Amino acid sequence: MSWLVQFFVAVCWLGVALAPAAAPAEELPFACGMAKGYPPYQFLDDQGEPAGLDVEVARLIFDRLGVRGRMVPGAWDDVVANLRLGRLDCVCGMEINRARMNFFAFTEPYYSRKVVIFLRRDETGIRSVDDLVGKAVAGDRHSYVEWDLRERGLLNLIRIVKTKSKEQSVRMLKEGKVVAVIAPLAVGRFLADREDMDLRVMDVGDPGSPVGFAVEKGNTAFLQDLEKALGAIKREGALQPVLDRWLR
Repeated sequence: MSWLVQFFVAVCWLGVALAPAAAPAEELPFACGMAKGYPPYQFLDDQGEPAGLDVEVARLIFDRLGVRGRMVPGAWDDVVANLRLGRLDCVCGMEINRARMNFFAFTEPYYSRKVVIFLRRDETGIRSVDDLVGKAVAGDRHSYVEWDLRERGLLNLIRIVKTKSKEQSVRMLKEGKVVAVIAPLAVGRFLADREDMDLRVMDVGDPGSPVGFAVEKGNTAFLQDLEKALGAIKREGALQPVLDRWLR
């Protein structure tokens, strides 16, 4: 081997020996899906940052677990689809029902949501759900109200309008594009205040749907971690102030 080749090999070996060890890959944060237009539960604030009851609870849980978590906002249908496709680790604040339990596993609930029908106060022609037949109503899929309308044989007789967010639904009500909005009580009240609207409530008897964190079926270990953390913040009294602040 010529001296030039020997020199080149020595330089390469020295470079490898002195090169710093590769830094370990940074642990990826857990991705928690959320709706971007569902206040006061999950929404983006005026600065475009995740906010709301479920977001605060998610952050409490991630702090308790000692992991980095990031909120991933989106249209609700996209959030649910991304959890099914394994692109999210969990979704916060999902109502627990039989249809969703076919695809997801849930923590114990940490509060419940009551769904009602909102109408404009000046809408005098609608006094019962029968009066919604043939009219456009912003829907709330998998909710107690839609289930009740189906049981009454009315759901297919009402023009249910799908929207990307409850904010859009309430704006459509304000603009007269729908005659009613199906939404959780707290959501409708929050958005009515924001839009300066006078709304009235038609209660169809929803006893309230339990709400928890959802994970992919089979993700047992992470579900158990979430369950333990949720139980801990309940016992320590950290959960109730969040509920009181957002649901006052």
